[in-house]
Amino acid sequence: MIINRCNLTYLSEMTGGKKQLIKEIIDAFLQQVPSELKSISDAILKNDFITIKNFAHTMKSSVSIMGISSLNPILNEMEDLSKNAIGGSIPITTSVEKIKQLNEQLNSIAKQAIEEIESEKHNYY
Repeated sequence: MIINRCNLTYLSEMTGGKKQLIKEIIDAFLQQVPSELKSISDAILKNDFITIKNFAHTMKSSVSIMGISSLNPILNEMEDLSKNAIGGSIPITTSVEKIKQLNEQLNSIAKQAIEEIESEKHNYY
C-alpha cells in the first residue's frame, strides 16, 4: 500500500505479510521516532554533533523500513554535516544553521508520515 509520505509495501514484503509482525514494527516505529526527533532537536541546541550524527544514522533504517524515502537524503546530509563539524572540516556555525534547516524538514515530513501511519495502522490490527 502506498500512502502520501510512506510506502508500507517493503514492510509487508519483509514480514511476509504477517499482520502481527507488521503491527509490532509499526508500534515500535510510532513509539521510537518522536523520541528520536526530540533527541536530535535537543542535540542541535547543544551543538552535540555526535548525538545528531548517531540519531540521524539510526533513523535511516527505521524510515527505510517504513518506506519514508524522502527522509533518507535529509538524514544523510545531517549525518555528513555532523561528521564534518566533528572533524573540523567545516565551521560549526555553518553546520548548525544547515542542520537546523534540515531538522525542520525532518520534523515536518516525519510528523506527516506518523499521522499517515496512524491512520493506516488499523489495516494491520
